Amino acid sequence: MATVVTEKDLKEESSFDRLSDDVILFILQHLSLRDFFNLRFVSKRFAAICKDKSLVRHLQFSKNYWLTTDRFQSYVRPVVDKIETLNLNSCYWLKAAAVDLISKCTNLSSLHLTQVKVSMKNLCNIMSSLPNLVNLSFSISDIRDLHPELASSTGAQECLARLISLSLHFRHQLVYSNRPVINFCTGPTLFEYCRNLEEFHVYGFPSNARGIPKYIFQPQILKSENLKNVKVMTLNDAMDPAARMFFFGTLLSVCKLSVKFKTLLQPLGNVDQLWSMDGYATCLQNMEDLVHFDPSRTTFQIPSDVLHFESAHNLQYLNLSDNAAVTSETLHLLADTCPKLTSLNLQNCNYILLGPLKQQQQNSEQRRAYNDISGLQALLMACVELRSLNISGIHVHTQDLISTPYSSLAALLAMNNNWQCLSMSPCCLSVERSSKNNKRTFSLVPEGYLVKRRRIGTGAACHQSFATFPDANSPSTSQEDPSASSSSPPSSSPSSSSPSTTLDEPAFVSELEKLVRSCPSMENFELNCSGFRSAFNKYFGVHPTTCTSSPCMFSLTVGDHELMCIGRWKHLKSLQLTSIPGVNQGHCLLAIAKGCVSLEQLSIACLGQIAHCLYRNGLLAAFPFFSKLKDFRLEHPYMKVDEMMLTAMAKCSTLERVCIIAKNGTMDTEGVKDFFEKVQGLINFQLYTGRSLSVCRGLQAYLMSRYKKTRPAISVCIHPLLNGGLQEATAMLPDQHIDEMTILKSRVSIRPHDAY
Repeated sequence: MATVVTEKDLKEESSFDRLSDDVILFILQHLSLRDFFNLRFVSKRFAAICKDKSLVRHLQFSKNYWLTTDRFQSYVRPVVDKIETLNLNSCYWLKAAAVDLISKCTNLSSLHLTQVKVSMKNLCNIMSSLPNLVNLSFSISDIRDLHPELASSTGAQECLARLISLSLHFRHQLVYSNRPVINFCTGPTLFEYCRNLEEFHVYGFPSNARGIPKYIFQPQILKSENLKNVKVMTLNDAMDPAARMFFFGTLLSVCKLSVKFKTLLQPLGNVDQLWSMDGYATCLQNMEDLVHFDPSRTTFQIPSDVLHFESAHNLQYLNLSDNAAVTSETLHLLADTCPKLTSLNLQNCNYILLGPLKQQQQNSEQRRAYNDISGLQALLMACVELRSLNISGIHVHTQDLISTPYSSLAALLAMNNNWQCLSMSPCCLSVERSSKNNKRTFSLVPEGYLVKRRRIGTGAACHQSFATFPDANSPSTSQEDPSASSSSPPSSSPSSSSPSTTLDEPAFVSELEKLVRSCPSMENFELNCSGFRSAFNKYFGVHPTTCTSSPCMFSLTVGDHELMCIGRWKHLKSLQLTSIPGVNQGHCLLAIAKGCVSLEQLSIACLGQIAHCLYRNGLLAAFPFFSKLKDFRLEHPYMKVDEMMLTAMAKCSTLERVCIIAKNGTMDTEGVKDFFEKVQGLINFQLYTGRSLSVCRGLQAYLMSRYKKTRPAISVCIHPLLNGGLQEATAMLPDQHIDEMTILKSRVSIRPHDAY
């Protein structure tokens, strides 16, 4: 008798029940770790599928702040025999019970424990229980404790002998004193046991003024032949003398073996001094195998006898930032010899427009052209695979492009349709226009800060409603009808506030608009003013007195109207806007919030006029439209962190990290408490204002005590900006929050894309 399928049976069977396990596995690969974690509790079938080896083979827990020790144990314990890669970097809140579970993952080949609290004894026990481990990362507070533990653990020694890649993160207790005493010591290292090491990475503490480690360890490498296979050596850009001493001490030992590097990242390494060291010159005489190279923050000539870029045909990543010797001739050389470049950092290379020496006909003097754009043009034309470029801090104005068919540097960059990461100065977007309606008048204030004259009164545009404001994707600003952009609200340009334009005047397309139309796949974009230095910057660390702001006069022509088109970048994940005086109303921020649907990181510093935070209403109106924003950094001397602002920020429920720096700003303590209650995913909150030290400490203690149990990863720093103990207070924060949130710096092309 045939089985009759009733309508009730069909309703009980869901659509997912009809799918095969292979199809479901393919779908689950695209879920976030948190969604995947919760999916196990839906049904028994999903619980079984979630244990499949293809889903748990490589587990990335890094920066998943929702993860607790109990959740980690419940997730990992059923699949300990299937895990091959376990990344717990920056999971500083996990307890010892979570670390002890790692030793049961016997099939692990890669283990990353940077910033995870683990003693040297426990680390050696873990290494002894992992027979397949070849890639290891961990943090160390006192490297002198490591060698005695290794000497007594045969299993840890065998593990080091197998390692191919090793990463050390120096987590030193810093000393803050006007007369610090630095102890230098030396001794054997773990390299005595490494025989197959190919990659070595060192990470130091982020830049922090006045803070120095208690001691500096000089590695004593007795068996340098153990490092003969090393091809990759990297050091992060941090002013940590202990990490730097250990890295360069190891580097010089490796160079004596005449190895050929594939990756060498050595920021702040004096190339001229290293050149005189035994073996260094030999290693870099032939750069044919070099793929990633970072000699940044040092000055040396290119071309020169030190580095032979003529043989660097396979170079893909190059960081020459803060090198005053980089000229147009240097860029011509790179264009001819490095056609495979995909990422290039020229930040603060202020002389890239300096042409070669030319013999004058009338006399024998040799002079250089100061507006030679040919080198940059040749580089952009020859390196067709460039995806990431950092030229922030460099002035390239309209008059520098007179001999080219390009109206601005942005128009030149628009020739490449594949940009993914780009950092530049706002003045590179300016262009001179002959229309009378577009003339600008500037006034010079006593501090030397150029601002546009404007009248502020009861009818100021900053108090207008944003309800009817069109976003970047509205028909009035579509790419098909660029002339319709005149319907946008008034920007900093007087032309946009004029009653009308003449009919015979052609529609004006901003320079940034050309770039947006040409590069739809942009993921990371920065406009960093060359004359701005944050209160917390990578050069001086946490040091408010170093804050300066002197924008280029040409950057004043860049305002809300010009930045509106950023909202059309649907794939944009990170945006940084620094010291752009023309942003007054904040209309561009609302357009960005509505259009950039993938935006996860937003950093804005000193927009508009310094004495008047006129864009505040536009920023508050934008918060509800940030659907994926996780990291928000704001710096403005007169920003009010009051109830209105905190209420608006609370509408962005996806926030995880917030850093606000307002030297003369106020703070609403009750508003901050309500903000924490509403934004349940917030784990890092930094607030530096003008409030008293007692009020700041009381609020910080309240937040930490109330949310420490429910949010184990929480870290709070609320402190007066100009208080003397600011450096000590910020040093208590986890390293990744200091490096990524507290310190303001460019993120474009600071590391290779595929470098660990």
